[in-house]
Amino acid sequence: MKKFKKELTLLLMLLLIFNCFGSVAFAATVNDDQTITLKIIHTNDTHSRYTYSVKNNTIGYAKLKTIINQESPDLTVDAGDIFHGQSFATIETGGSIAELMTAVGFDAIAPGNHDFNYGSARLLELGTMANTKILGNNVVFTATGEAFFADDYLIKEIAVDGVIIKIGVFGLISPDIYGDTAPANVAGLTFGTRESVIATAQQSVAALEAQGCDVIVALTHIGDSDNGTLMRSDAIAQGAPGIDVIVDGHTHDVENREVNGTLIVQTGCYSSAVGEVEITLKKAVALAARIEPPEAGNTEAVPAAETASDELTTEILESEITVEEILATEDTLVENQAEEINAEAIIQENLDGEEALVQAAEYIATNGVEVTYTVVNKTETLTTVAQATDDVIPADPTVAALTAEIEAREDPIKKQVVGNTPVKLGGSTDNIWQDVRLNELNLGRALSDSYRFVTGAEIAAENAGGIRAQIPAGDINKGQVIDVLPFGNYLVTKSVSGANIKKMLETSIEIGINNRIANDKNDNSWPSNSGSYLQWSGITAQYDLTKPVGQRVYIAKVGAADLDPNRMYTIACNNYLATSSDYPGLQDAAIINEYSACDEAFISYLQNAGNDRFMAAINTPNVTPGTVPQPVPNPQPVQPIQKQSSNNPRTGYEPWPWTIMLRSVFYV
Repeated sequence: MKKFKKELTLLLMLLLIFNCFGSVAFAATVNDDQTITLKIIHTNDTHSRYTYSVKNNTIGYAKLKTIINQESPDLTVDAGDIFHGQSFATIETGGSIAELMTAVGFDAIAPGNHDFNYGSARLLELGTMANTKILGNNVVFTATGEAFFADDYLIKEIAVDGVIIKIGVFGLISPDIYGDTAPANVAGLTFGTRESVIATAQQSVAALEAQGCDVIVALTHIGDSDNGTLMRSDAIAQGAPGIDVIVDGHTHDVENREVNGTLIVQTGCYSSAVGEVEITLKKAVALAARIEPPEAGNTEAVPAAETASDELTTEILESEITVEEILATEDTLVENQAEEINAEAIIQENLDGEEALVQAAEYIATNGVEVTYTVVNKTETLTTVAQATDDVIPADPTVAALTAEIEAREDPIKKQVVGNTPVKLGGSTDNIWQDVRLNELNLGRALSDSYRFVTGAEIAAENAGGIRAQIPAGDINKGQVIDVLPFGNYLVTKSVSGANIKKMLETSIEIGINNRIANDKNDNSWPSNSGSYLQWSGITAQYDLTKPVGQRVYIAKVGAADLDPNRMYTIACNNYLATSSDYPGLQDAAIINEYSACDEAFISYLQNAGNDRFMAAINTPNVTPGTVPQPVPNPQPVQPIQKQSSNNPRTGYEPWPWTIMLRSVFYV
């Protein structure tokens, strides 16, 4: 033990005198108190919003690049739903967004449910094109259980004059994705259960800790839904301790809260803000002394308790280190068996000059002494559109030029005029996501009518979640149509009974009621199936909200005839809605035919259906509230009354003839 004491003292003196604890050059920010600040720039749910616009409340990629240039972050990430959403992206199946991401420079992203909208194989291509890692640790092949994405995690090393700070990053996507993209897009993939996703998070944290990561970041496309049915990101924070920051997405919220020591952040949606997390770390040096192996012939086992106590480690925080504390620490290590030691004498006796530093480094390498960093603070700030003015955050010229180049090559396609509307097609506000889930809209009726027009079906329906933009009054171009219907869904027809169609009406009405309740509460408690609210064509119905659930529709007609529960009707819808578990009667029905993409059907309708049909569709409500008519009571029997004479309506009697009157007078 005395030999160990002397060697340890020598090492500590070397570290102190040669200033191994002192200030050094960092890639990260070194503060006055010798703490270190790391920066993470993050975005989520941009849905291919790519340009700066005060009107549309978007920052865009050119200004995002400027923010990155100004802040020099140590990590730049996105939490999913980035490649899809507007015609700028969908015309090139996400390739245009991948180009901009490469120019901006993302270290890693989580996959969002809408990032699978072009199919899983295309998502892998987009990750390569974007020169970034897609991290979705819970996404595996169903058949083999092997990971779908190539990388389990990202470890980014920040150099600190020969010492490395390691940031470890892993990613997760909600296991509830199955209802959030068309089944064909994720065919052959499994996303796990809530329990398995938490287990995956635990395994990822353990793996990154084993790699010596000082900071652990989780990219999660999960969110903080309050509806009680969807998984929440705070379940990850609670179930997998050791995560420093969760960069979240999916629910389009602004998050900035700490759960179980984990900071959870989210920027909202549609590039409305850019988030910046600052992580403050304090340096520590861990000194591990190892017990020398027993002498030859000594085979006595060492008790576990003694082994644990002899494998000594001391952490010395750089802001607190003094010679006295070193000696005090040393005394503690050798159980108060202190002896006089002169630091300078030891150095002169054993080593000299630079050789001492070299030997000290060798000692550290041999004996497991290492520098580590402890997170002591985490904060989040947002840069909003209002703050991203040109004088403060000008657009990066390189990214701006690339954006213009992409727009130029897409313009001929997007600007093709395909129709005209005298009124705005959409809701009463500019929030189409909300409006289309609360009420029947003229846009929804026109879309559904276009599906009937193309397929010849008797009835058609479009789910609210499939409608993503509005169309202003005036000429309608192809780009606007794609913005409304960006998913690339195609039309199918199915044969469904009148009884099941009535159930669909009832279910849609109930979903709409729950959506209105959530909207009124304004607490992010929208139901998970809010997008299954339906917009109809070919059927009219009235419902009474005072009636029980499932019994509200009191009249329904297809054309001029009453809906017959026993008759089979042909219904047209997109391929996503056709598989919705919210409508089992539709889901279980076999597909009769498949047709063109939904956006192509709407363009054909605008060009060929005629103005009269279009105007009738947008102006005529289909499913409306009302009151069940009260039955008329049975009429009571009424005594017959004497019919009035047409000759004397005042008395009801016919006047006597003169001959009868004279005869009466004569006999009197």
